[in-house]
Amino acid sequence: MKKSMPFEPFRTHTQPVNVSDLEERFDAGAEVTPETLRAAGLAKRRDPVKILGRGEISTKLTVRAHAFSATAREKIEGAGGTCEVIEA
Repeated sequence: MKKSMPFEPFRTHTQPVNVSDLEERFDAGAEVTPETLRAAGLAKRRDPVKILGRGEISTKLTVRAHAFSATAREKIEGAGGTCEVIEA
């Protein structure tokens, strides 16, 4: 039996935040950053934040995060918002 190489040391730990959470916690025109996500209780750890596309968003937001799923980017921009990738 061949043992596969453990990937754990290479896994990047990110904190997922869904677009539906942004919709609930932020008002239109707000700037969303890892700091404001932490203040809103959406990002607890210091790990990089990745925005995921689960849920709907109709609020125009400027979202700055370390990563975006393709769906999240589509939904945020579809609502008139912008996505900016920041370095970890």
